[in-house]
Amino acid sequence: MVQPTHSSYKDFASYRSKLNPSLSSLNQYLNREIGAESVVTVLDFGEHGAASQYQMVEGGDLSHLTTASSSVSTRIILIEDISPRLISSVGAAFDIDPSFFADYISTDFEAFESNPPTPSLATLPSVTAERGHLHLHYHIVMDLGSAENFNTDTPYALKSDANVARNVRRLPPLSGRQLALARVCCLFLVDSPIKVVLETGKLHNRYDAKPLHGGYEDFNSPPIFSFSLGVEKHLDCNRSMAGGILRHFMAPPVFSPVSPQILSISYYALRVSLSEWLLYTLLISRYCKHYEYSLNDISTRLHDDDIIDLQRWRRRTKQSRQKLEILAHFIEYWGQGVDTQAGNMILKDIQYIQKQLDDYSRSLEQMLTVATSMVQLLDSRRSILEAVSVRRLTYIALVFVPLSWVSSLFSMSDTYLPGHGRFWVYFAVALPLICLCFLYEVWPMINSRTRRF
Repeated sequence: MVQPTHSSYKDFASYRSKLNPSLSSLNQYLNREIGAESVVTVLDFGEHGAASQYQMVEGGDLSHLTTASSSVSTRIILIEDISPRLISSVGAAFDIDPSFFADYISTDFEAFESNPPTPSLATLPSVTAERGHLHLHYHIVMDLGSAENFNTDTPYALKSDANVARNVRRLPPLSGRQLALARVCCLFLVDSPIKVVLETGKLHNRYDAKPLHGGYEDFNSPPIFSFSLGVEKHLDCNRSMAGGILRHFMAPPVFSPVSPQILSISYYALRVSLSEWLLYTLLISRYCKHYEYSLNDISTRLHDDDIIDLQRWRRRTKQSRQKLEILAHFIEYWGQGVDTQAGNMILKDIQYIQKQLDDYSRSLEQMLTVATSMVQLLDSRRSILEAVSVRRLTYIALVFVPLSWVSSLFSMSDTYLPGHGRFWVYFAVALPLICLCFLYEVWPMINSRTRRF
């Protein structure tokens, strides 16, 4: 079979999307106008593990990315917030499968009937592992500031301000703070730090954002005091994902520069993502406690919005377990036949986080059932109160309707007006008529009670 020739990487991706519909989002991204310039960081490792680092801007000359001196054993390229133009140039230079870029870009999956699924959902875990590349998609907890800056009209769905706009979901306020969940991705294609989030509606309001409490905990052993002064200059104060991964790579590597393994090269990014997953589970635990308090005072705190939030958390925990399961398959596949002590520890960390997600998922399921029942009880209580109010209005009408009817009847003659001789006839007719109406109203209740006895 003769393979078709393509004039550009964009044409090649378009051709592949006919066989793999999940790549259609990549085609849309490649046809976009060029956004902000990406930052490319190159790490060259020699045979003895020494690393040299240098950065390039997208607009500069990137042709020497594909060439290296004989002293370089391994080259690692990190690209922060990759642009459409850079995808075309890098993909063509290294002959990269379009699914590699599509899995990084495509995260939205709104409706199956109108859009094809993303590559991570359309591909089986075994096929993903065999391809040899996996992007680490996870959530980071964002602090949007005081909850007073937001109101009920602020949308739930926000976006990050980057070339690859990530979903940011606004959460219910906690202790006067407005928190949000932002989806990010890292490995060799890295998201830029989220400093601003945007509304997706017509207003396009902007809100400042930063990682809650500064971000994840550093997983490396801390330096001792006598050595700490010498390493302060290597600390990444901005706590960006690219900076954190680079800082770990500049330390003695955990892989062999002569024959690197996929799992060992991905070690630092895996540790960063699992640290963020741990913060994510702590956030779920905090919201579980928040909803437990809501259930204790259903009259003033429990609302229909709580039911929607609980359903969202249940959906998030299910999707999180699926992502961790795919990650575990990838580690198990590439850890065969290699010294995988570090890989086994990562698998244990994944199992620990999965167990926590399972526990919180069961708690959310139970709270959702209880909250739904309580909302139904509140609706029933409101219906009973409304019925009591209607009955009171009925009794008032039973008094005044006969009076007004008799009044209008006798007003046809002047002899029955107040102060005339036959005014007493009005009361003689109206009062028995009221009693007759009351008897007609309460007779079914009296009759039912008599039948019981």
